[in-house]
Amino acid sequence: MSVFNRKKITDFLIYGFGQVINLVSPLFVMPFIIYKCGEDGLGKVGVGFSLALILNGIIDYGSYIKGVQEISINRDNKVVLERKFKSIYLSKLLLTVLVFILLSVLVFTVPFFSRDKTLFFFSFFIVIGQFINPQWFFQGVENFKWISIVNVISKTIYILLVLILVNQKSDYIYANLFFGIGAVIGNGIGLWWLVSHYGFVLNDFSFKDAIVILKEEFSFSVSQIFLSLYQFFPIMVISYIGGDFMAGQFRVIDQIVSVFKTYLNMFFYFVYANICYELNKNIKSGIKVWQQYNGFNFGLLLIVLMTFYLNSEYILTFFKIHPTKIALMADYFKLGLIVPLFVSVSQPLRQLIFAFNENKIYIRITIIATIFNFILLYILTNYQGLKGAFYSIIIIEFIIIVLYLTILRKHFNQNVIA
Repeated sequence: MSVFNRKKITDFLIYGFGQVINLVSPLFVMPFIIYKCGEDGLGKVGVGFSLALILNGIIDYGSYIKGVQEISINRDNKVVLERKFKSIYLSKLLLTVLVFILLSVLVFTVPFFSRDKTLFFFSFFIVIGQFINPQWFFQGVENFKWISIVNVISKTIYILLVLILVNQKSDYIYANLFFGIGAVIGNGIGLWWLVSHYGFVLNDFSFKDAIVILKEEFSFSVSQIFLSLYQFFPIMVISYIGGDFMAGQFRVIDQIVSVFKTYLNMFFYFVYANICYELNKNIKSGIKVWQQYNGFNFGLLLIVLMTFYLNSEYILTFFKIHPTKIALMADYFKLGLIVPLFVSVSQPLRQLIFAFNENKIYIRITIIATIFNFILLYILTNYQGLKGAFYSIIIIEFIIIVLYLTILRKHFNQNVIA
């Protein structure tokens, strides 16, 4: 059974169209922010943005993994869909309030965050946008058209606001606010359509069901929060050790690398619901579907990564980096490209970790890897600067792949070889 049928190709093209603006909008906006606010301004924006993404990991609380899986399996049962919709959104609301309290404590008590209170509170609008975000539901029912509509609206508003209203060095504080405003509007439109289309009645929310989600998914969601820390915390460590300028340099390279990581996340969620559906029907055929999707994707990504590697200096000139720094930044960039290569292996393995219900081991791996990464990142960044930061991320990704393969070996032997 091939996954590359007409419907899947059409869905991917529709989904991909909406995701293209997700991938290119930071690359389009970033040179403009550097031009208006400097690399140190970009570094500050990057720290605020990363903090918001870490907080988003708390808001999501497993909805993009377990929520997508449950919506996918029950996609034809409106009663179950409405109940899941209400309970997940109520749990997200409770977490949003908790996260705002946490942010307030950080901003008013920790000097590192106190220096830019306005920036961090404006960045919270990104978290509000993520609370509203209905894309986890759209992914479960594989409605890629509305995922694309939401993304196009959100990012178009963001780009326009930045280009029109960021005019001087001190305006860096508004960049994340504009991102959040775009997310609130775009996701709000998507949520309104979803409720109207399915005829959900927005009353009788079950506080009990929301608490059940928070209790049952606590350990798994903690691992997802640690995963967010692992992905987005490095720029804070770099800013703390090397200052805003070094953080800005890291942000430039990391943003280009993040284009690939964003694409891999996009692809992960595009195929995840279908893989869950196929594995639920038959494990052996489901694994074949998994192999077809991810094998093709790995080959395509490898070609693009090689193209970026061979043209690294030319690509960096687009970001208005000073000509004397291009060669050194290109070396960092080439090193950073190893990260998405490793992620393109670990992401598909993570799909199977979830599918084979190895969640407890996954939770341990994620938490331990995150803590180890903090330690390694701090040590290597202190001794080797940006190069050390990328070395630490590469080492941890490699260890994660080895651990995933070790866990999955028995499942491959039972379901692929047998």
